[in-house]
Amino acid sequence: MAGGVISSAGFLLSLWATSLFHLYVTVGFLTGFGYSLSLITTMATIGRYFTTHRLRANSIAAIGASFVSFAFPPLFQYLMDEYTWRGALVIIGGIVLQVAGFGALERPILLKGDVTADKSSENVQKSSPQCSRFADNKINVNVTTEKYSLTKVILGKISSVIDITLLTEPRFLVFCVAVFLFGFGRFVPNIYIVPRARAFGVEEYPSAFLLSILAIGDIIGRASVGLLPEWSRFRRVDQYAMNTFLMGFITLFAPLAKTYATMAVYSGFYGLLMGGCVPLLYSAIAEIGGANRMSSALGIIMFLRGIGNLAGPPFAGWLRDITCSFDATLLEGGSCLVLAGLLPFVLHLRVFQPTEPGDKVEEHEIDGTRLSLLATEREELSTASTQGHETSVVIKETAF
Repeated sequence: MAGGVISSAGFLLSLWATSLFHLYVTVGFLTGFGYSLSLITTMATIGRYFTTHRLRANSIAAIGASFVSFAFPPLFQYLMDEYTWRGALVIIGGIVLQVAGFGALERPILLKGDVTADKSSENVQKSSPQCSRFADNKINVNVTTEKYSLTKVILGKISSVIDITLLTEPRFLVFCVAVFLFGFGRFVPNIYIVPRARAFGVEEYPSAFLLSILAIGDIIGRASVGLLPEWSRFRRVDQYAMNTFLMGFITLFAPLAKTYATMAVYSGFYGLLMGGCVPLLYSAIAEIGGANRMSSALGIIMFLRGIGNLAGPPFAGWLRDITCSFDATLLEGGSCLVLAGLLPFVLHLRVFQPTEPGDKVEEHEIDGTRLSLLATEREELSTASTQGHETSVVIKETAF
């Protein structure tokens, strides 16, 4: 809801824009920030709501963005012709404000992992009655300043919003690297396919239509990927990795497309695979991070993918400048995508397995949620033992 309000405010404040920098702040920063809030919370909610049909739900949710990419340009052009660009921004702001209303329909749910964490914290408080007795008797306990250092306070504030313990898990870190490489090479074909076609003598409108072919493939890919079944030995993470690998594989052969027909075929297949990657990525994040940590995992991974999206196209443009060829940009993007597709398969190695053979979990719990519950229980138990040890040490020193 907050994301919809912020995005709408960005469009409405553009009504009083007097410079290009003003539009950078309003249409660029405010609307982008609000969009990120709406997207991450919506996909995180879907990840918590659904388990067995999570990919299908992500597919339905993600397909809306593709339809908007088709409808928005002609709609905005029509609004500009009728009401000028200022009036068009106000109307678009009113449309975006409806996101807040739809956000009110989303209700948070309580997973078993959340209940386990709450019970563990209550047990920790009940397991140390000495602390409450000392508090009632107003006995001062000497506490070192190191325990409440500025670094720990900052980390505590961050951990209250984002579960930073995810960054200590090798399995999650490997997947973060893969997603960064995916973002680094993902948009290279989208940006340079039209200039490359123009360089081969294709006329302006047929060259631009290559992006339309890519967008049509994107819609079909997002809609059809939800029909993929899930196998025990080929999970959503593996499906996402294979999809990304195929994107890079066909991009490595894209320099061979020198006629309009072959360029159109490449655009269609690349759009199909790129559309399938979006729902698969959200489902893979739920498996890697766990449903009860979906918001934190999604925020971290989307942040890294955003950095890749920003850095990839300029680097590809630099390659184009020094090589004077668009083929180098396609090879660079394809190589990043191939590597991004191969890295998740490393997670099958024993060193990256999240559970030990002796762990027992209830059978009705599913996949990412099950793994995250185990991690939560271990963390809370270790925290309880550590706090109990620190309490006993402080009591002994005070008594002495």
